[in-house]
Amino acid sequence: MKKSIVTSVFALFCMALTVFVGLSEAKAQFSKPVVVFKGKVLNAQTLTPHSVRVSVREVNNKSKEITASRSNAASGNYLVVLKPQTNYWLHIEGEGVVKKDILIKTPAVADRTVTIEEDIPVSLLSRNHTAN
Repeated sequence: MKKSIVTSVFALFCMALTVFVGLSEAKAQFSKPVVVFKGKVLNAQTLTPHSVRVSVREVNNKSKEITASRSNAASGNYLVVLKPQTNYWLHIEGEGVVKKDILIKTPAVADRTVTIEEDIPVSLLSRNHTAN
């Protein structure tokens, strides 16, 4: 019985420590200023949400991906976290859409996180056109 109580207390301690360490890491994640770039991906003709892959690439090397996310199929929402005062290519591609590259210039940020919202219209491929 006594061993069971000690084991339970130890298990609770370990869980509490894990939660504490997890919270500490989450705060440290944005210890430096960042630019949160978000918005909606929408069909250009109907303005309905569309799911695509949103890939961030280096300006001097479009083949080198830095980070990526996928826009939500129901809402079209996407979000990527970027460094301030940096240029990026935002590469958009997905099933049934025309691929697109958008040049992004993030602003200089002194001491806080800045959020930029930009909706991205996408054009759909015609039925007899195949994506490359």
